[in-house]
Amino acid sequence: MIVTKHAKQRMKQRCGLKEKSSDRIAKIAYEKGLRHSDLTGNLKKWVDGLYFRNHAANQIRLYSDKAYIFSGEKLITVLQIPHNLVKEVDKLRRNKE
Repeated sequence: MIVTKHAKQRMKQRCGLKEKSSDRIAKIAYEKGLRHSDLTGNLKKWVDGLYFRNHAANQIRLYSDKAYIFSGEKLITVLQIPHNLVKEVDKLRRNKE
């Protein structure tokens, strides 16, 4: 798992995490995060839009209230999930577990 310098900056800015913990959180998000196939409705449409805007991205994982954008096993960036979709993420995560 490779975390880019940009991704480390975004995790610090948007998640409040230090650079040392970024590798650990990236691995957890990659393994336990919701995949595109797990999503439905407006959440799936939002993730589809992320795919089209980030051409290098081939995997997007939703974990907690953040979207982790990967290219292979390289974390590119981290984005905040829109406030109106966070409840859907929580609901889908509970159903998955």
